[in-house]
Amino acid sequence: MLLESYCSQLGSLTEHRYSSLALLEAKQQAEKAASVAHEAMLKAKAADLAKSNFLANMAHELRTPLNAIIGFSEVIKLDQIRMRENYPEYAGHIHDAGTILLDIINGILDLARIEAGRILLQEELISLDGLVQSSIGTIRPIAKRKFIEVDCNIEKPPTMIYVDATKLKQVMLNLLSNSVKFTGPRGRIQVDSALHKSGDLVLSIRDTGIGIPPEQIERIFQPFEQVADHLTREHEGTGLGLPIAKALIELHGGELVLSSHPGIGTTARLRLPGDRVRSVTTSAAAQITAVLPPAERGQGHLRYQR
Repeated sequence: MLLESYCSQLGSLTEHRYSSLALLEAKQQAEKAASVAHEAMLKAKAADLAKSNFLANMAHELRTPLNAIIGFSEVIKLDQIRMRENYPEYAGHIHDAGTILLDIINGILDLARIEAGRILLQEELISLDGLVQSSIGTIRPIAKRKFIEVDCNIEKPPTMIYVDATKLKQVMLNLLSNSVKFTGPRGRIQVDSALHKSGDLVLSIRDTGIGIPPEQIERIFQPFEQVADHLTREHEGTGLGLPIAKALIELHGGELVLSSHPGIGTTARLRLPGDRVRSVTTSAAAQITAVLPPAERGQGHLRYQR
């Protein structure tokens, strides 16, 4: 009887112990689930706030060019004889405003396609130097208006890259436009290229602009995010350029990295994997260019199948 009583008590104690452990484990799991849910809720709130801020800013971005288009077109519509000599100027303002509006819409559509996974690369073998020079040529007039010097140093021998030329140029233009936008008058922008020992190609765009606080760098790669309200007001923009640039370079298997110091400047580094890089001799590059149709010479495009 004593043995049976002892076994019964031992069984009860063991059952109670395991029951307590199960309760403790269940409590820990519940706390962990609550923590995960709370973190998800905070992220959702942050995303909603970012989108609300984006939409508020976007309303201003859209109204500004639209008001210009409507205002100058109404002046032309009145068709006052004494105003006709100003029509070419008004048409120029309407064209500029329409271009700004188109850029905003294209940015939103590009981001939507990227997030939906609907971006396909149209790859071809192109000249790195041709791509860089073409991109710099596009932004140089804007830089000149601010007396910003733009220099370029592309490593020799000539390098060919297998990329989507349109999308990679879009990346370059986004980064160069940002450099011009955030660099003060008489500043400097330097574009360099280098082949890493791994075979990867690194393109860097360095400016002497206002810089970015280190803690803000990761944030500005998120869609709809911008660095700070005072910068948003002083340097207008949608905040989509960098996220789009990052997504497009990652589609090529590369990466975009920013390093920056407030008051000193920012450096953007684009890395393309080695399997997209082809080095050729100067004479070979000249021979290849010679067989291109005249319209394509000097544009950096060589249409090859991979």
